[in-house]
Amino acid sequence: MKRILKIGLDSAAPFPLHSDYNSAKFEGFEVDMISAVAEVLDLELHYEVSLWATILEKLYKGELDMICSAVTMTPSRKMILEFSQPYLQFQLCAIVNRGAVFTDLSDFSNKKIGIRIATEAEKYVMSAFPSNVTVHAETNNELYKKLLAGRIDVLIDDSPIAGGFLHKHKTLEIGMFMPSTESQYAIAMKKGDVTLKDQINETMELLKQNGTYDKIFKKWFSNIRLV
Repeated sequence: MKRILKIGLDSAAPFPLHSDYNSAKFEGFEVDMISAVAEVLDLELHYEVSLWATILEKLYKGELDMICSAVTMTPSRKMILEFSQPYLQFQLCAIVNRGAVFTDLSDFSNKKIGIRIATEAEKYVMSAFPSNVTVHAETNNELYKKLLAGRIDVLIDDSPIAGGFLHKHKTLEIGMFMPSTESQYAIAMKKGDVTLKDQINETMELLKQNGTYDKIFKKWFSNIRLV
């Protein structure tokens, strides 16, 4: 009998990392990647979808084996979680309505900035632009709707997720990449679960060596600028 791997997913699905699990087609870069890992390790995948804070709590308690849902690896998170080797490099970027000028940080003066709650983008904006009016939302969908409607001037997002929205909304564009925000996504696991971490890392290394990773990357990111 196959071992079951319980994976937490953010309910605000960050496409092209993954689509909504309950949609007609569950797909994305992370879906293909973790499926390839599961095939090598002969695992059966069970997904659980919830708010970010909820899946994080379940991972702490050991009710989930991992979170594979656009988790940015940070020094503070590494203190409380185990992380796989990173599988995607990216930067934060400023998304604007086409034609708006954002080429350096001075262009953010007096602008209303949209950010998603409990993200690295939110931490960055609160630190970099403490005097700006900020609009916080639970989902990226809300933010992009506000930007399209002119309720905010700019939103800060992870470049992979921004790429998915720009594919849908042709009137939006990347104004600029935010300086010194180079980041990495990795699989998060419960602190101390080193055996699983080692298995995941060995398998991901194999997928990079045999070309599987590159094939999956090109499928989902060939038209998305990450840095």
